[in-house]
Amino acid sequence: MEKVYFLIQEWNHPASRYRVLQYVPYLKESHIDAKVSLFPDSFCQWMKLFAELKDYQVLFVQKKRLWRWQLWYLTRKHIRIIYDFDDAVMFKSPVDGGGRSFKRQRTFARMVRYSDQVIAGNQYLKAQALPYNNNVVVIPTAIGTSRYTMKDYRRDKKNITLGWIGSKSSLPFLEELTPAFDQLASKDKSLELKIICNDFFECRTMPVIKKMWALEDENADLQDVDIGLAPLPNHEWTKGKCATKLLQYLSVGIPVVCSPVGVHNEIIQEGVNGLFAASAQEWVEKIGLLIKDKLLRERIGLEGMKTVESSYSLKANLPKVINIIKERYHT
Repeated sequence: MEKVYFLIQEWNHPASRYRVLQYVPYLKESHIDAKVSLFPDSFCQWMKLFAELKDYQVLFVQKKRLWRWQLWYLTRKHIRIIYDFDDAVMFKSPVDGGGRSFKRQRTFARMVRYSDQVIAGNQYLKAQALPYNNNVVVIPTAIGTSRYTMKDYRRDKKNITLGWIGSKSSLPFLEELTPAFDQLASKDKSLELKIICNDFFECRTMPVIKKMWALEDENADLQDVDIGLAPLPNHEWTKGKCATKLLQYLSVGIPVVCSPVGVHNEIIQEGVNGLFAASAQEWVEKIGLLIKDKLLRERIGLEGMKTVESSYSLKANLPKVINIIKERYHT
Protein backbone atom coordinates (compact mmCIF):
# COMPACT_ATOMS: atom_id res chain seq x y z
CA MET A 1 0.00 0.00 0.00
CA GLU A 2 1.28 3.45 -0.98
CA LYS A 3 1.70 5.77 2.01
CA VAL A 4 1.40 9.55 1.56
CA TYR A 5 1.81 12.30 4.13
CA PHE A 6 -0.05 15.56 3.43
CA LEU A 7 1.08 18.90 4.86
CA ILE A 8 -1.58 21.64 4.89
CA GLN A 9 -1.83 25.22 6.23
CA GLU A 10 -5.07 25.15 8.24
CA TRP A 11 -7.94 22.69 8.59
CA ASN A 12 -10.49 25.26 7.43
CA HIS A 13 -8.38 27.02 4.81
CA PRO A 14 -10.11 26.79 1.38
CA ALA A 15 -6.95 25.50 -0.30
CA SER A 16 -6.57 22.79 2.35
CA ARG A 17 -10.21 21.73 1.99
CA TYR A 18 -10.43 21.79 -1.79
CA ARG A 19 -6.90 20.66 -2.73
CA VAL A 20 -6.36 17.97 -0.07
CA LEU A 21 -8.98 17.18 2.56
CA GLN A 22 -11.87 16.36 0.26
CA TYR A 23 -9.74 13.73 -1.53
CA VAL A 24 -8.45 11.89 1.53
CA PRO A 25 -11.58 9.77 2.32
CA TYR A 26 -11.42 8.24 -1.18
CA LEU A 27 -7.73 7.30 -1.23
CA LYS A 28 -8.01 4.09 0.81
CA GLU A 29 -10.18 2.54 -1.92
CA SER A 30 -7.15 2.92 -4.21
CA HIS A 31 -4.79 1.33 -1.65
CA ILE A 32 -3.30 4.64 -0.55
CA ASP A 33 -2.78 5.15 3.17
CA ALA A 34 -2.90 8.89 3.95
CA LYS A 35 -2.05 11.05 6.93
CA VAL A 36 -2.77 14.80 7.07
CA SER A 37 -1.01 17.26 9.36
CA LEU A 38 -0.48 20.99 9.69
CA PHE A 39 2.92 22.41 8.80
CA PRO A 40 5.30 22.17 11.77
CA ASP A 41 5.94 25.53 13.39
CA SER A 42 9.20 24.79 15.20
CA PHE A 43 12.47 22.96 14.65
CA CYS A 44 11.48 20.28 17.19
CA GLN A 45 8.21 19.63 15.36
CA TRP A 46 10.08 19.31 12.07
CA MET A 47 12.35 16.72 13.69
CA LYS A 48 9.29 14.76 14.83
CA LEU A 49 7.86 14.95 11.32
CA PHE A 50 11.09 13.68 9.79
CA ALA A 51 11.02 10.74 12.21
CA GLU A 52 7.45 9.94 11.15
CA LEU A 53 8.26 10.19 7.46
CA LYS A 54 10.48 7.10 7.54
CA ASP A 55 7.26 5.09 7.13
CA TYR A 56 6.03 7.12 4.12
CA GLN A 57 7.07 7.11 0.47
CA VAL A 58 5.46 10.43 -0.49
CA LEU A 59 5.25 13.89 1.07
CA PHE A 60 2.50 16.05 -0.46
CA VAL A 61 3.18 19.74 0.27
CA GLN A 62 0.25 22.11 -0.26
CA LYS A 63 1.25 25.63 -1.28
CA LYS A 64 3.89 26.58 1.30
CA ARG A 65 7.54 26.62 0.24
CA LEU A 66 9.97 24.65 2.38
CA TRP A 67 13.40 25.85 3.47
CA ARG A 68 16.51 24.54 1.75
CA TRP A 69 17.60 22.42 4.74
CA GLN A 70 14.20 20.73 4.89
CA LEU A 71 14.27 19.94 1.18
CA TRP A 72 17.87 18.71 1.43
CA TYR A 73 16.90 16.30 4.23
CA LEU A 74 13.88 14.94 2.33
CA THR A 75 15.96 14.40 -0.80
CA ARG A 76 18.67 12.62 1.19
CA LYS A 77 16.04 10.25 2.64
CA HIS A 78 14.65 9.56 -0.87
CA ILE A 79 11.15 10.76 0.03
CA ARG A 80 9.22 11.70 -3.10
CA ILE A 81 7.96 15.29 -2.92
CA ILE A 82 4.72 16.36 -4.58
CA TYR A 83 4.24 20.13 -4.52
CA ASP A 84 0.72 21.45 -5.10
CA PHE A 85 0.00 25.16 -5.48
CA ASP A 86 -3.17 27.03 -6.43
CA ASP A 87 -2.05 30.65 -6.08
CA ALA A 88 0.58 32.84 -7.73
CA VAL A 89 2.79 32.50 -4.64
CA MET A 90 5.71 34.05 -6.53
CA PHE A 91 3.96 37.46 -6.64
CA LYS A 92 2.56 39.83 -4.04
CA SER A 93 -1.20 40.33 -3.80
CA PRO A 94 -2.42 43.70 -5.14
CA VAL A 95 -3.89 44.25 -1.66
CA ASP A 96 -0.27 44.14 -0.37
CA GLY A 97 1.00 46.48 -3.05
CA GLY A 98 1.37 43.89 -5.81
CA GLY A 99 4.38 43.41 -8.03
CA ARG A 100 7.22 40.94 -8.20
CA SER A 101 9.00 39.70 -5.12
CA PHE A 102 12.58 38.45 -5.46
CA LYS A 103 12.30 36.46 -2.22
CA ARG A 104 9.00 34.82 -3.21
CA GLN A 105 10.32 33.99 -6.67
CA ARG A 106 13.50 32.46 -5.23
CA THR A 107 11.73 30.27 -2.66
CA PHE A 108 9.15 29.19 -5.25
CA ALA A 109 11.85 28.24 -7.78
CA ARG A 110 13.72 26.24 -5.14
CA MET A 111 10.56 24.39 -4.03
CA VAL A 112 9.69 23.47 -7.61
CA ARG A 113 13.23 22.34 -8.45
CA TYR A 114 13.41 20.01 -5.44
CA SER A 115 9.98 18.49 -6.12
CA ASP A 116 9.56 15.21 -8.00
CA GLN A 117 6.09 16.19 -9.20
CA VAL A 118 4.40 19.60 -9.33
CA ILE A 119 0.63 20.11 -9.44
CA ALA A 120 -0.52 23.53 -10.65
CA GLY A 121 -4.08 24.77 -10.21
CA ASN A 122 -4.32 26.21 -13.74
CA GLN A 123 -2.37 26.76 -16.98
CA TYR A 124 -1.01 30.14 -15.90
CA LEU A 125 0.50 28.62 -12.76
CA LYS A 126 1.91 25.72 -14.77
CA ALA A 127 3.73 28.22 -16.99
CA GLN A 128 5.31 29.77 -13.87
CA ALA A 129 6.65 26.38 -12.72
CA LEU A 130 7.87 24.91 -16.03
CA PRO A 131 11.19 26.85 -16.16
CA TYR A 132 12.27 24.98 -13.00
CA ASN A 133 10.74 21.51 -13.49
CA ASN A 134 9.38 19.71 -16.55
CA ASN A 135 7.20 17.40 -14.46
CA VAL A 136 4.23 19.78 -14.00
CA VAL A 137 0.57 18.84 -14.43
CA VAL A 138 -2.61 20.87 -14.08
CA ILE A 139 -5.34 19.74 -11.70
CA PRO A 140 -7.97 22.45 -11.25
CA THR A 141 -9.53 23.20 -7.90
CA ALA A 142 -12.38 20.69 -7.72
CA ILE A 143 -15.77 20.91 -6.08
CA GLY A 144 -17.39 18.06 -4.18
CA THR A 145 -20.75 18.55 -5.86
CA SER A 146 -22.53 16.20 -3.43
CA ARG A 147 -22.19 18.97 -0.81
CA TYR A 148 -24.38 21.30 -2.86
CA THR A 149 -27.97 21.16 -4.07
CA MET A 150 -29.48 22.75 -7.17
CA LYS A 151 -31.10 26.15 -6.65
CA ASP A 152 -34.91 25.92 -6.72
CA TYR A 153 -35.99 28.28 -9.50
CA ARG A 154 -39.69 27.56 -8.82
CA ARG A 155 -39.47 29.34 -5.49
CA ASP A 156 -40.93 32.85 -5.51
CA LYS A 157 -38.72 35.51 -3.95
CA LYS A 158 -39.60 39.11 -3.23
CA ASN A 159 -36.03 40.35 -3.68
CA ILE A 160 -33.25 39.60 -6.16
CA THR A 161 -30.03 38.81 -4.30
CA LEU A 162 -26.58 39.51 -5.70
CA GLY A 163 -24.14 37.30 -3.82
CA TRP A 164 -20.43 37.06 -3.08
CA ILE A 165 -18.61 34.41 -1.02
CA GLY A 166 -14.94 34.61 -0.14
CA SER A 167 -12.22 35.59 2.28
CA LYS A 168 -11.35 38.99 3.71
CA SER A 169 -8.27 39.23 1.45
CA SER A 170 -10.44 39.32 -1.71
CA LEU A 171 -13.17 41.57 -0.33
CA PRO A 172 -11.56 44.82 -1.64
CA PHE A 173 -12.15 43.56 -5.21
CA LEU A 174 -15.90 43.44 -4.50
CA GLU A 175 -15.91 46.76 -2.65
CA GLU A 176 -14.57 48.50 -5.78
CA LEU A 177 -17.94 47.72 -7.40
CA THR A 178 -19.91 49.72 -4.79
CA PRO A 179 -20.78 52.52 -7.29
CA ALA A 180 -22.20 49.91 -9.70
CA PHE A 181 -24.28 48.33 -6.92
CA ASP A 182 -25.65 51.73 -5.86
CA GLN A 183 -26.50 52.61 -9.47
CA LEU A 184 -28.45 49.35 -9.85
CA ALA A 185 -30.21 49.74 -6.48
CA SER A 186 -31.30 53.30 -7.24
CA LYS A 187 -33.32 51.96 -10.19
CA ASP A 188 -34.61 48.74 -8.62
CA LYS A 189 -35.68 48.58 -4.97
CA SER A 190 -35.94 44.76 -5.03
CA LEU A 191 -32.14 44.36 -5.16
CA GLU A 192 -29.90 43.38 -2.24
CA LEU A 193 -26.26 42.33 -1.88
CA LYS A 194 -25.37 39.32 0.29
CA ILE A 195 -21.75 39.08 1.46
CA ILE A 196 -20.71 35.70 2.90
CA CYS A 197 -17.39 36.40 4.61
CA ASN A 198 -15.80 37.25 7.94
CA ASP A 199 -15.63 40.94 7.07
CA PHE A 200 -18.07 43.36 5.42
CA PHE A 201 -18.66 46.83 3.99
CA GLU A 202 -21.67 49.11 3.45
CA CYS A 203 -23.15 50.59 0.26
CA ARG A 204 -24.94 53.94 0.12
CA THR A 205 -28.06 52.70 -1.68
CA MET A 206 -27.80 48.91 -2.05
CA PRO A 207 -28.98 47.04 1.08
CA VAL A 208 -26.23 44.68 2.30
CA ILE A 209 -26.91 41.35 4.03
CA LYS A 210 -23.90 40.41 6.15
CA LYS A 211 -23.52 36.67 6.74
CA MET A 212 -20.56 35.23 8.61
CA TRP A 213 -19.09 32.37 6.63
CA ALA A 214 -19.57 28.90 8.15
CA LEU A 215 -18.81 25.63 6.39
CA GLU A 216 -22.06 24.01 7.51
CA ASP A 217 -24.09 26.96 6.12
CA GLU A 218 -22.41 27.25 2.70
CA ASN A 219 -25.04 25.40 0.69
CA ALA A 220 -27.99 27.17 2.38
CA ASP A 221 -26.29 30.57 2.02
CA LEU A 222 -25.70 30.04 -1.70
CA GLN A 223 -29.32 28.93 -2.24
CA ASP A 224 -30.42 32.49 -1.41
CA VAL A 225 -28.20 34.00 -4.13
CA ASP A 226 -29.75 34.77 -7.53
CA ILE A 227 -26.64 36.17 -9.26
CA GLY A 228 -23.10 35.22 -8.21
CA LEU A 229 -20.31 37.80 -8.44
CA ALA A 230 -16.60 37.14 -9.01
CA PRO A 231 -14.65 40.37 -9.63
CA LEU A 232 -10.85 40.24 -10.01
CA PRO A 233 -8.37 42.93 -11.10
CA ASN A 234 -6.13 42.00 -14.03
CA HIS A 235 -2.89 41.35 -12.17
CA GLU A 236 -0.08 38.77 -12.18
CA TRP A 237 -1.23 37.54 -8.76
CA THR A 238 -4.94 37.31 -9.58
CA LYS A 239 -4.22 35.43 -12.83
CA GLY A 240 -3.13 32.57 -10.59
CA LYS A 241 -6.42 32.36 -8.69
CA CYS A 242 -8.29 29.08 -9.16
CA ALA A 243 -11.83 30.50 -9.04
CA THR A 244 -13.20 28.61 -6.04
CA LYS A 245 -16.10 31.04 -5.53
CA LEU A 246 -16.98 30.89 -9.22
CA LEU A 247 -17.14 27.08 -9.07
CA GLN A 248 -19.25 27.21 -5.91
CA TYR A 249 -21.83 29.39 -7.67
CA LEU A 250 -21.88 27.08 -10.68
CA SER A 251 -22.25 24.00 -8.47
CA VAL A 252 -25.54 25.36 -7.13
CA GLY A 253 -26.78 26.45 -10.57
CA ILE A 254 -26.37 30.18 -9.96
CA PRO A 255 -25.58 32.37 -13.00
CA VAL A 256 -22.34 34.30 -12.61
CA VAL A 257 -20.94 37.65 -13.65
CA CYS A 258 -17.16 37.66 -13.44
CA SER A 259 -14.05 39.49 -14.59
CA PRO A 260 -12.38 38.07 -17.73
CA VAL A 261 -9.18 37.40 -15.79
CA GLY A 262 -7.05 34.27 -15.47
CA VAL A 263 -8.81 30.94 -15.11
CA HIS A 264 -12.23 32.61 -15.46
CA ASN A 265 -11.45 32.63 -19.19
CA GLU A 266 -10.92 28.85 -19.13
CA ILE A 267 -14.14 28.11 -17.23
CA ILE A 268 -16.66 30.60 -18.63
CA GLN A 269 -18.08 30.82 -22.14
CA GLU A 270 -19.71 34.23 -22.53
CA GLY A 271 -23.48 33.95 -22.63
CA VAL A 272 -23.43 30.15 -22.21
CA ASN A 273 -22.47 29.41 -18.59
CA GLY A 274 -21.75 32.95 -17.38
CA LEU A 275 -21.21 36.59 -18.30
CA PHE A 276 -18.04 38.69 -18.35
CA ALA A 277 -17.71 42.29 -17.10
CA ALA A 278 -14.49 44.26 -17.57
CA SER A 279 -15.62 47.77 -16.53
CA ALA A 280 -17.99 49.35 -14.02
CA GLN A 281 -20.52 50.00 -16.77
CA GLU A 282 -20.31 46.41 -17.97
CA TRP A 283 -20.98 45.18 -14.43
CA VAL A 284 -24.14 47.29 -14.39
CA GLU A 285 -25.19 46.05 -17.84
CA LYS A 286 -24.50 42.34 -17.30
CA ILE A 287 -26.07 42.21 -13.85
CA GLY A 288 -29.00 44.17 -15.31
CA LEU A 289 -29.51 41.53 -18.03
CA LEU A 290 -29.82 38.78 -15.42
CA ILE A 291 -32.05 40.86 -13.14
CA LYS A 292 -34.61 41.28 -15.91
CA ASP A 293 -34.71 37.67 -17.13
CA LYS A 294 -35.32 34.79 -14.71
CA LEU A 295 -35.31 32.24 -17.53
CA LEU A 296 -31.86 33.46 -18.62
CA ARG A 297 -30.64 33.11 -15.03
CA GLU A 298 -31.88 29.53 -14.91
CA ARG A 299 -30.48 28.57 -18.32
CA ILE A 300 -27.02 29.96 -17.59
CA GLY A 301 -27.07 28.45 -14.08
CA LEU A 302 -27.85 24.96 -15.45
CA GLU A 303 -25.04 25.22 -18.02
CA GLY A 304 -22.70 26.18 -15.19
CA MET A 305 -23.61 23.02 -13.30
CA LYS A 306 -22.76 20.94 -16.37
CA THR A 307 -19.37 22.66 -16.62
CA VAL A 308 -18.50 21.76 -13.04
CA GLU A 309 -19.67 18.15 -13.36
CA SER A 310 -17.63 17.52 -16.50
CA SER A 311 -14.34 19.24 -15.64
CA TYR A 312 -14.22 20.73 -12.13
CA SER A 313 -15.90 18.15 -9.90
CA LEU A 314 -14.27 15.92 -7.32
CA LYS A 315 -15.40 12.91 -9.37
CA ALA A 316 -13.66 14.22 -12.51
CA ASN A 317 -10.35 15.02 -10.77
CA LEU A 318 -9.96 12.26 -8.15
CA PRO A 319 -8.39 9.79 -10.65
CA LYS A 320 -5.73 12.39 -11.56
CA VAL A 321 -4.70 12.86 -7.91
CA ILE A 322 -4.55 9.08 -7.35
CA ASN A 323 -2.43 8.57 -10.46
CA ILE A 324 0.05 11.26 -9.41
CA ILE A 325 0.48 9.73 -5.96
CA LYS A 326 1.00 6.33 -7.59
CA GLU A 327 3.36 7.78 -10.22
CA ARG A 328 1.06 6.81 -13.06
CA TYR A 329 0.38 10.29 -14.40
CA HIS A 330 2.04 11.06 -17.73
CA THR A 331 1.91 14.45 -19.44
